[in-house]
Amino acid sequence: MRLKKLLITLLIIVSQVPLLVSAQVTGVNPPNDGSDPFGFNGQLEEVAGPYSTQADVPLEERIGDIIGIFLSFLGVIFLILMLVAGFNWMTAGGEEEKISKARDTIREAIIGLVIVVAAYAISIFVIESIWGTGL
Repeated sequence: MRLKKLLITLLIIVSQVPLLVSAQVTGVNPPNDGSDPFGFNGQLEEVAGPYSTQADVPLEERIGDIIGIFLSFLGVIFLILMLVAGFNWMTAGGEEEKISKARDTIREAIIGLVIVVAAYAISIFVIESIWGTGL
């Protein structure tokens, strides 16, 4: 229960950080024809260009990107599991049941990380053997 309240509090704090940052665009004059009411003048395309969907992206790059995103997500899950297990271990107060549960969680998270790294290595090997390019 205590951990749940802590995680919710941290989530609320992290979600409010963008409100504290005041990013300003200076020197932008909006056009008079009304085509760009917010005055970005093509800045969105300049910033989002590398991340926009493009029809000419090769299939192997798309597959590599999807695999990379998925494995990165699994790495974040590993990090969260390690932090939660470490927190549980530190707050166990000498109770053997809580310590063993935290130790088991850490052990399972490490096994999961090994599986993720092995999956990454296998996917690089398969993609290189099929298309000749890496992730």
